[in-house]
Amino acid sequence: MRKKRNKRGYKFTEKTQSKRGMLALALALISVIIFFAVVIESYRKRGEGSMYLGSAGVTSMLLSLVAFGVALVSLREENSFKLFPYLATTMSFFSACIWVALYVTGFILS
Repeated sequence: MRKKRNKRGYKFTEKTQSKRGMLALALALISVIIFFAVVIESYRKRGEGSMYLGSAGVTSMLLSLVAFGVALVSLREENSFKLFPYLATTMSFFSACIWVALYVTGFILS
């Protein structure tokens, strides 16, 4: 990869933002938003959430796992900046861990 410099020392490169990284970050953000919505609604109903609330939680967990997979794929892209893939990987990993821990705790306590 050849980098060009102009007179002022700026580096020009052909790198672009990773589209998959941005997609993974968006999916991870949606998963986190759904997580907070499910937790708040479950708290309001004092733990007596409906089937729809549970299915939203499962969907959000699967969404975070998909976002993690897409983020890992986007980390391997060449000639792209890595900010979005790293953010998406971190956010989706923590989101998936929180969901898995929540469900494991629920199975153990019930």
